[in-house]
Amino acid sequence: MNKYFSQELVDNTGACLSFACAIHCMAMPLLVTILPLVGLSFLVSEPAELAIIGGAVVLALGSIVWGIRHHRSWRAFLVLVVGIAFIATAHISAEGIYEIMLHSTGGILLASAHLINRHLCKICPACELEDASGSH
Repeated sequence: MNKYFSQELVDNTGACLSFACAIHCMAMPLLVTILPLVGLSFLVSEPAELAIIGGAVVLALGSIVWGIRHHRSWRAFLVLVVGIAFIATAHISAEGIYEIMLHSTGGILLASAHLINRHLCKICPACELEDASGSH
C-alpha cells in the first residue's frame, strides 16, 4: 500500500470507528431526548446505527483479513467474530439495557480486534519487510 493508505491507518480508523460505535450505543439513551432539540435527530435513527455498525465491520473485516494473510495469526479475527456476534445478538433479539450492553461490548471488541491486529503487524517479520520496502 502507498504511504497514504497503510495497514496502520486502516486499523487506527477502524478502532476509532468501533469505539465511536460503542460510545454511540452507551450514550444513546441519554441523547434520545437531546439530539432532536439541536437538529441531530438523524443520529437516533436506525439507518445511522446501521451505517456506523456497517462501516466498523467492513473496515475490521478488510483490515483483519489482510493481516491474517501476512502474519498468519487468527487471534484478531476471533475477537472480531465474537464482537460481531455480540452486535448481531443485540440488534436481533435484545432489548433495553441488554441491547445497550451487547452493542457496546461488541463495539469495544471490534476496536480491540483492530488493536490486536495492529500489534500483530508490528511484531510480524513479513509485515515489517513489506513496510520497509514501501509497499505497505
